[in-house]
Amino acid sequence: MKKILSNLFQWQLSRETLVAIIAGFVVIGLSAAMIPTRHCPWLSILIRDIGQIFLVGILFPLVYILRSGNRFAEFGLSLKRWYIFLPINLVLGALLLFMFLSESPPPTDFSLTAPVVWKGAFVIVAVFFELVFFYGFLRTLFEKAFGMVPGIILAALFYSFHHIGFQPEYGKLIFVGLLYALVYRLGNSALLLYPFFLGVGGTYDVLIQSQAVSPIHYPEIRTVYLFILILAAVMWTWKKAAVSGVAQKKNQGQTSTII
Repeated sequence: MKKILSNLFQWQLSRETLVAIIAGFVVIGLSAAMIPTRHCPWLSILIRDIGQIFLVGILFPLVYILRSGNRFAEFGLSLKRWYIFLPINLVLGALLLFMFLSESPPPTDFSLTAPVVWKGAFVIVAVFFELVFFYGFLRTLFEKAFGMVPGIILAALFYSFHHIGFQPEYGKLIFVGLLYALVYRLGNSALLLYPFFLGVGGTYDVLIQSQAVSPIHYPEIRTVYLFILILAAVMWTWKKAAVSGVAQKKNQGQTSTII
């Protein structure tokens, strides 16, 4: 019983805890910076896409995990058991879509025009940042410091309030954050959320349900360059991690030989 409680709740603050808190508030601050720049769409886009999503939301966590010596699998960022998690992900996405269609169907004038499809594509690319930053990176570091339950709650809170500059629906988004963070933690795998479960939730909410989300300007070019940037960051990190893993095995082999 004591061991279970220590996993659910604990108090082991470290430098990583401070890193997580600062990174979380930086993401919220960048979102807040979008409010006074709404009159200048491209400045707001640069803050959101380059600053919040790519540099702080994706590149920073990947580089931090790589440089700190932690394993990506510890943060749920791996392909382990993909044959189990991806089918579950697909089923969860299908069930969520069915629930949306039943409870809040699209308006009669809604149609999948090219602009709508591009906006949906942008959302799917953008929520990859939420997957990596909030559910993988922040939640794991908060769990190490405070335990599983506070880790999930804190990740959900930071997730909700990072919408301050473009979708201030905090109550609903805290619930969404709790749901996704819990599902992610159950298998500690990003493959439980992305692309289906998280993609359906994000696109349906932004395109149909939300009454407060800011317009998505220039989704075509933004989708393309964000996809390229994210893909390049992931491939670069993967390559660095592979090289580091080979070097560690080589060093271990040399040590065993010497011994």
